[in-house]
Amino acid sequence: MKIRFLKLKDWLLMTVMGLMGLTACHSSKEVAQQPVEPEDDKPAVAPRSEAALMYGVPTMDFVLKGRVIDSKGVGVEGMQVILVNGTIDITPDNMHLDNKYVLEYIRESSDTTDAEGYFSCHMKDFPKDSQNVIVRDVDGKKNGAFVDQMVEVNFADGVQSGTRKGWYQGTRTKDVDITVKRVNED
Repeated sequence: MKIRFLKLKDWLLMTVMGLMGLTACHSSKEVAQQPVEPEDDKPAVAPRSEAALMYGVPTMDFVLKGRVIDSKGVGVEGMQVILVNGTIDITPDNMHLDNKYVLEYIRESSDTTDAEGYFSCHMKDFPKDSQNVIVRDVDGKKNGAFVDQMVEVNFADGVQSGTRKGWYQGTRTKDVDITVKRVNED
């Protein structure tokens, strides 16, 4: 008797949901007939703006300013500073420079230090206290060879600005000095 009641309840629930237009799946034939996108053309970076608008994901602008210095405190020219978004999988050893989406992300979210070692870069990401930053030598041996590295920058004590509107959490700015080592330096 209890089983009959449960089956009836499930049938009624599914009927009501079906009448309301709440169906669970599409036909598997439709999915199988859709063309598969080649692996090389898939973006390595999720389009943030689309995800934020579609699902209401909190976002925040991060601005990193500062100076890249050597062990003696002298500014280093020709170092690329990249703010790494949480959805992109790059490290100093694995930059995916053959992927056009990664190259576009690096172009938009990085800066190269000037003659005094100063830089300023920005990106949009989920609100969080720290961000990874890649610092890499892009000018070769022009001013000496430096070790590429990834450092974590704490934005929790950065300057918060901008008004919070909906899912947008404003801008957090941090000023830092990043020390890099020469290739043969221990």
